[in-house]
Amino acid sequence: MSETPSNLDALNLISDWAKWLVAIQTGAIALVGSLFTSDNSPVDLLSKAFGTSAIICVLVSIGAAAILLLSLPEIAQYLRPNQNIWNTRDSLIYRYLRLNTQSFALLESIFFGLGLSFTFAMLIAVIWF
Repeated sequence: MSETPSNLDALNLISDWAKWLVAIQTGAIALVGSLFTSDNSPVDLLSKAFGTSAIICVLVSIGAAAILLLSLPEIAQYLRPNQNIWNTRDSLIYRYLRLNTQSFALLESIFFGLGLSFTFAMLIAVIWF
């Protein structure tokens, strides 16, 4: 049995992961936005700093997800049997940024984690301060 079907399945899993991250991060942006546009009480400077950092990290992660999703069809075109999907360099990510698929997905996930951490820190700052 050829490895290509499992490679295509792996690409679909990467695609699903990136899409779920974008959906979760869109919710985080909505949460941050709703806290800053509420007329209930003024938001302190620490909460604003955490919220701004969260939005920046989330936007970087969403941008990375968009580029990753954009590169997946190109990677699928050049798939070879027994090729590790994470080490693919047949995409614009590698040509322009010199990152393989795994490095770029890791970068996307790190900024997702940072954005989520800043969102939780902002919520804690809003509640306690």
